[in-house]
Parts: sequence; structure tokens; C-alpha cells
Amino acid sequence: MALPSILEEIDRLFDELIHRRWGPASRQVVPTEIREVADGWLIELSIEGLRAADLRVEVHGRTLTISGQRRREQARSEGPSAWSRAQQNIALHRTITLPGEARPNDIEAKVQGANLSIHVRRRTS
Repeated sequence: MALPSILEEIDRLFDELIHRRWGPASRQVVPTEIREVADGWLIELSIEGLRAADLRVEVHGRTLTISGQRRREQARSEGPSAWSRAQQNIALHRTITLPGEARPNDIEAKVQGANLSIHVRRRTS
């Protein structure tokens, strides 16, 4: 039996990547909802698995950046000679360009349960 060539192996891996069922990991891209309200905009997104302390909300010019990361480890003993350990990394990164009439110095962020709400106020004339 001949060994597959490098190109055949690349084709096989590519086909596997394209046709793989991704399962729960593909659902982790959570949409960000942006709504206009009377005095500006309200940005809402899910932060499930993250705590307020894990998050950073930063504004540079007209760019709002929301990021967060949390690593969870769980070790479990299953008797005198068996144990298991699981690790979970949760990461979030969103970058949003604010409208020209936004006041980047007047932004309020609030965590409620597994949701982050950011209120960006509009400049008054």
C-alpha cells in the first residue's frame, strides 16, 4: 500500500474540515444587538460563562472594543487510581465603530445575568 502524497493528504484534511459537523462550538458566535434609543444607542450581547470581572470595555476614538476571557478547570477523582481533568476556555472579542454623533466619553456598561448592556449616549447640539 502506497503512502498518500502530501497534496492528497491536504485534500483529505480540507474535505474533512468542510464536511465536519461542528456541534456546540459553532453556536458560540453570539450576535451583538445594536438598537437606537432616544438619547443614543443600546448595545447588548450575551456573555454566558463570563463574569463582569472577566470583561473589558474600552473606547479609542470612535472604536468600542469589548473583550473578555475566562479559563475554568475542573479536576475529579474517581477512586484511588482514576481521575479526570477538564479545561474550558471562554473568550469574547467584539469591535464596533461608533457613529460620528456618539459621545465616546459618556458610555455606561452594565452586566445583568449572562447579558452585557452598553449605553452609548448621543451628542447634543
